[in-house]
Amino acid sequence: MNFLIGMALIVFGAPLVGIIGRWIEQAGREGLGKTISIGGFLGVLGIAVWLIIGSF
Repeated sequence: MNFLIGMALIVFGAPLVGIIGRWIEQAGREGLGKTISIGGFLGVLGIAVWLIIGSF
C-alpha cells in the first residue's frame, strides 16, 4: 500500500506543490513562492521515496 501512495505522491503531489508555488510566486510573493515550489517539491519527493523504499 505504501508503494501506491508513494507513486501517487510522485505523479500527483509533487507537480501540484510546484503549481501552487508558481501561483504564489506570480501573485507577487516571489521568495515565498520559490521556497514553497522548490522546498515542497523536494519534501514531497522525499516522503514518496521513503514510502516506496519502506514498502520493500
